[in-house]
Amino acid sequence: MFRRNMTGSEVFFKGYISGILKGVFLLAFFWLAATGTLYAQKTKAQLEKEKKQLLKKREETNKNLRETADQKQATLGQLSAINQQITNQSQLINFITREIQLLDQEMGELGQITVSMENDLEKLRKEYAAMIYAASKASNGYSKLVYIFSSETFTQLVMRIKYLQQYSQARTIQVDQIQKIKAILTIQRDELNSKKEEKNRLLLARITENNNLLVLKEKQNTVVRQLSDREKELQVELAEAKQAADRLEKLITDLIEEEARRAAARKAENNATAVALSAAEASVSTSFAGSKSKLNWPVKSGFISGKFGEQPHPVLKGIMIDNHGVNIQTNKGEEVRAVYEGEVLTVASIPGKNKIVFIKHGDYTTVYAKLAKVTVAAGQTVKANQVLGEVYTDKNGTSELQFQIWQNDKKLNPQTWLNQR
Repeated sequence: MFRRNMTGSEVFFKGYISGILKGVFLLAFFWLAATGTLYAQKTKAQLEKEKKQLLKKREETNKNLRETADQKQATLGQLSAINQQITNQSQLINFITREIQLLDQEMGELGQITVSMENDLEKLRKEYAAMIYAASKASNGYSKLVYIFSSETFTQLVMRIKYLQQYSQARTIQVDQIQKIKAILTIQRDELNSKKEEKNRLLLARITENNNLLVLKEKQNTVVRQLSDREKELQVELAEAKQAADRLEKLITDLIEEEARRAAARKAENNATAVALSAAEASVSTSFAGSKSKLNWPVKSGFISGKFGEQPHPVLKGIMIDNHGVNIQTNKGEEVRAVYEGEVLTVASIPGKNKIVFIKHGDYTTVYAKLAKVTVAAGQTVKANQVLGEVYTDKNGTSELQFQIWQNDKKLNPQTWLNQR
């Protein structure tokens, strides 16, 4: 059996070609690393979507604020709009901060990849230079043919031919690797510079929005001071509002009790019609219950200006307001729509609540108060999103809907039933 001795050049090329293969894997790794920000990009896209929705809300509130600002004196409606704008503005600043943090993360990843690739490129260049030097040294004094036929064994001859082929391939692969890494580095550096510019733009935007927030807070303080000077007037308005709320609550409980009596009477009859009605109501109740947190808003634009339950008065210190539903401040002339299909129980009118529509959904009842006009009648079946009327605008220029949801005689928080638009 022949023993083959390897020359120094052969040893070099064997190690070098092994390095070339490792380089290919490194190149593939860097390509994968370069796409490692895909998750961050998805997060950024979601952030942009939420930010766009917030900007839309801010514009709606701005419109509402302009309507209430036309009044000669400060109003609670104006204060509600300013408070909502402050909330929107704070959320916008948080969004911008999150965008900056996301950019910092992406820039950090890109920076690490770029440094690693620059190091790898330098290594490849040195290896390539070493290969050229070794090749020129190995070929001094004799041709490739002499190198091949000076082999001591047939196996060595075959291996030398193979090494020469691998050498040619290695040079091609090496040049290709260097060019590819240079191209990737150019893209990475451009992307890094682009992100730096975007970060600078966001930092300036955050400064601007922080200044806008300070202006809103100053405006809020001014309106609160003006309203505080009219404390007696506000107390009278509060007493009238409470009286109207009590009347509405009594009307609702009376209607619910009447419906309960009718249901009991139908059950006692135990005929086919009564059984069918009971089954239909049970089906509607189940369906409505399954729509929690999915119901469309009763107005297309607006914000919650009064939350459910006991809330502190926005101006009068130590005074609590018990809200049986939610107040939704909207735009003048805004259409009010049914949040779910059902039957109109009745249409009523109460001083301080204006026109009111009651819609039955099995065991549930939705109440729409403070309407200027109504387009439906008692006994009428309505579909989801059907127009019920138009919101009322008071003497202060505030357009506000009072929306309630009841399950039999239990008051529910409407905010947990409406979708998060």
